[in-house]
Amino acid sequence: MNSSVKVLACPICQHHFSHFWNSEGKTVSAFGYGLDFRLLPRDSNRVSEIASCPNCFFTYRTQDFQNRVPENLKLAVRSSAYQSIFVVESSDERRARPQLALLNTLEARGLNPRDLGILGLKGSWVARELGALRTESELLERADHYLDDALRRGLTKGDPAMVMYLLGEINRRKESFLRAREMLTFLGNNPRYRYPALLLTVLIEEQDSTPYWSQHSPERMEQSSPKFKGLFPPLRSIPPKKTEFSPDELKEGLEQSDGDDLRRF
Repeated sequence: MNSSVKVLACPICQHHFSHFWNSEGKTVSAFGYGLDFRLLPRDSNRVSEIASCPNCFFTYRTQDFQNRVPENLKLAVRSSAYQSIFVVESSDERRARPQLALLNTLEARGLNPRDLGILGLKGSWVARELGALRTESELLERADHYLDDALRRGLTKGDPAMVMYLLGEINRRKESFLRAREMLTFLGNNPRYRYPALLLTVLIEEQDSTPYWSQHSPERMEQSSPKFKGLFPPLRSIPPKKTEFSPDELKEGLEQSDGDDLRRF
């Protein structure tokens, strides 16, 4: 395991604290993909990428803790709205709350809403791995809000189709099936997203809101499947508190799904 302990100094309250940093997975090749473009296991265990001061709850990316913090951000961190993020009963939920706090921090710094939306989506992966389903739901809501704002304001960094696709997937996860279908309709017949959007449409019609991953990246789920040429490969749901993934496990899951109704797609 490639891990270390860093001592960080909070730029808000000057409190020094230890942070466990785990870079394992950064160099591991991906062997599974989520419908929301998650790479497994490379995107697993993201919890150590951000740090939260145990004294004032200032939360930021670990590598940026030494940067100067402007006064407006200090005021935002000290506000009751920010501090209330951490008022939760469950220890699992409390461990996941820095993901929400990071969005507030970066929003105060003026980050592009498209990037905030993607960070919210990635934060939801962390919350699910921790079993913090309430926080996962809140992060998906925030991701929806930011990406919708980016789409309306044309701040998509030249790729509105990706934003529309992710809005479809996020709203499916939120059980906002009508809005999810609408987003995919706006996407049209974009060649890159045609196949994953078709799969999302099927899941939306079945009112299935669970997260999925497979052997193939979303834009190649049909074309690259060696066993289901012209059909979608079987997909597996990611249960809460799922932090360990292995290639053998994925292979076994696919083999067990051979007789599933997914053949009809």
